Amino acid sequence: MTTSCSENPENRPSPLRIDSIQIGSNMLRVEYSSPSVRGRKIFGIGDTYLEQYGEMWRTGANEATTFSTERDLKIDTFSLPKGKYAIFTIPDSNSWEVIFNKEWNQWGTYNHKDSLDVVRLRVTPMKLDSLQEQMKLSISSSALNFSWDNITWSIPISSSE
Repeated sequence: MTTSCSENPENRPSPLRIDSIQIGSNMLRVEYSSPSVRGRKIFGIGDTYLEQYGEMWRTGANEATTFSTERDLKIDTFSLPKGKYAIFTIPDSNSWEVIFNKEWNQWGTYNHKDSLDVVRLRVTPMKLDSLQEQMKLSISSSALNFSWDNITWSIPISSSE
């Protein structure tokens, strides 16, 4: 179930998005502000790019993107205890680092503390055939999926029970 909500959509250029799925007895949810490309260069190196390779990004706009699970979960090969987490990424041309951090209630990456990282893993981005104008995070029964601009990646998820 993907929903879009915002207190005042006209004043929020990156609308709030929520995707959730029930897998058995586990409810998973991702909440994020969804920026648009709007003709900008998104990922790369240099002042002309919105998000710099090698620098931590909040994986969305505004407040940190959050991921929650009501039960312990396997994310790729890592155990993620039940709870709510901020998702950060460090994009690069060949691989991205995806980070799940205990301090979910924060703005951007300004207060990120490595000591609160629960999971850090690498994903291999792939090129999309067409432009994904608005950033999208979604959850399926087997993956957390990301797409924006001309990039996509997925992280396998499964029950740890």
